[in-house]
Amino acid sequence: MRSLDHLRALAMLAGVFFHAALAHSPLLQPVFPTADSAQAPWLDALLWPLHLVRMPVFFVIAGWFAAQSLVRRGMGDFLQARARRLLLPLVVLAPLFHGLMGWLVMQAALQAERPGPMLRWLRGAVESGQLGSLPPGTGHLWFLAYLWLFCVLLWVARSLLPQALKQRLRNLPLAAWVTGLPLVMAGAFASVSAPHPAPEGLLPQFWALVVYGGYFAFGLLAGPKLVQLAQTRWLAGLSAAGALACAVFMALLDGLREQAGWPLGLASAAASVWLSLALIGWSQRLLSRRLPLLQRFAEASYWIYLVHLPLLFALQLAWLDWAQPVAVKLPLAVAITLLLGLISHEWLVRRTRPGRWLFASRSPAS
Repeated sequence: MRSLDHLRALAMLAGVFFHAALAHSPLLQPVFPTADSAQAPWLDALLWPLHLVRMPVFFVIAGWFAAQSLVRRGMGDFLQARARRLLLPLVVLAPLFHGLMGWLVMQAALQAERPGPMLRWLRGAVESGQLGSLPPGTGHLWFLAYLWLFCVLLWVARSLLPQALKQRLRNLPLAAWVTGLPLVMAGAFASVSAPHPAPEGLLPQFWALVVYGGYFAFGLLAGPKLVQLAQTRWLAGLSAAGALACAVFMALLDGLREQAGWPLGLASAAASVWLSLALIGWSQRLLSRRLPLLQRFAEASYWIYLVHLPLLFALQLAWLDWAQPVAVKLPLAVAITLLLGLISHEWLVRRTRPGRWLFASRSPAS
């Protein structure tokens, strides 16, 4: 489905923008390593609704692609291909990027004249000799670990679940997914801080398994029903309900919390599910024709997302002392990162056999 391929490209672009904009978010300024002195309060009104839909849309598309690949390959070849495409990059790149970004952050903490709050804390910890080692984690590549885990769980479910139950899940009407997913996910969202953090730890987190596993399962099992989301009645209803839930979410979100609580958890879940499904519906209406620029980004989207965060950190930490407004720094950071991503994709992926084997984008059926 061409529209989903294009939507995947937009989700990638949104991820680059999201991570670049965190440097200028007042909400995350105290805790984000690249926090810049140039802040823009209006960004928080844009970033956190985007945060609710960006990765959910990605996991729905991943589930849909997995269903197509299973039909075409069978379970054995499917797991082998996913191990190569997900597990191998995770094992190789996560430690590399972890060390690289840790080094970049430490250099900025020691050298920047206008460091953010986190960098100032790091500088003080270094000077007092109280800084411990950076805990290991998957960083922004956490989604690879969860996708691989969902593929393994899919193999287990296909092997152990009764055929009647599997058929019943496939036959669930779209209305059951639309109403059931927010209810299932509300508790998971309520159990973590809001806005919900990336599950970057080495061990899987229960809330992330519920939330992202729910989206993956929806794409996997309800794939044939995705076309219904483009119907006017579904599109209008999901858009309106999602906008209302998002307004409630933003009204309740008044700062970082230790725990979101049930009202915010339910608002988060409802807004996330309904807006994500609305975006999938809108993509089928607006993105189904051939769009060469989006198609180029779709081909490079996987690679660009893998490498974008070290590039962003290098750029934004290097110019912390550059006194320019958000309107200059943010677009420049996004544009340079995308340009470097496209250039490196051309030379390291498209033009090399190992790069194509590991990172080249597959068709939706792969």
